[in-house]
Amino acid sequence: MANSVPLYIILLRAIGPATHRLMSMADWRDAAERAGFVRPETVVNTGNMIAGFAAGAGAARKAMEPVLRGFGLGENVAAIIRTPNQLRRLVKADPISDAATKPSETGVYFFAAAKPDFGWAEQHDGPEAIHIIADHLIVDFSQDVAKSGKLIRKIDKHCGLNTSRNWNTTRKLAERVMARDREG
Repeated sequence: MANSVPLYIILLRAIGPATHRLMSMADWRDAAERAGFVRPETVVNTGNMIAGFAAGAGAARKAMEPVLRGFGLGENVAAIIRTPNQLRRLVKADPISDAATKPSETGVYFFAAAKPDFGWAEQHDGPEAIHIIADHLIVDFSQDVAKSGKLIRKIDKHCGLNTSRNWNTTRKLAERVMARDREG
């Protein structure tokens, strides 16, 4: 944001129907604003927020923790923070040319760790195609994601705390954060 605070994309892990009963997106925005986030805006309605914050990404993550706990959400609901530049680079890479036509088969994994362990990926022999882009994992499942439990367990085991979004959601977040950046 040109004349304000830095923008961040806040992606919640483990958000779904059970958590929505405890925390609506409107309640989350209100609580985030009270915690110091500037102009919090939820995007695509499920655990995606764009907001300004006066400190760095690590401080933004720490400031979000009590917001989430204030709704009675467990430790499994965690915030993973990205900058607009990180999201732009990821979307620009576009490693799966037809991802937009099959969003439910394309997963973008965002990790809490700055440098996730991708050493295992070279030996992956499943039907899914894996792309590593700027410390993110983009997976072309080429099938129903539910059939890829083995890969998902590997990702969790080796890469740690993560959340995923489909390609269309990732693209929409990037487009919206770029628009917010221009608005200033």
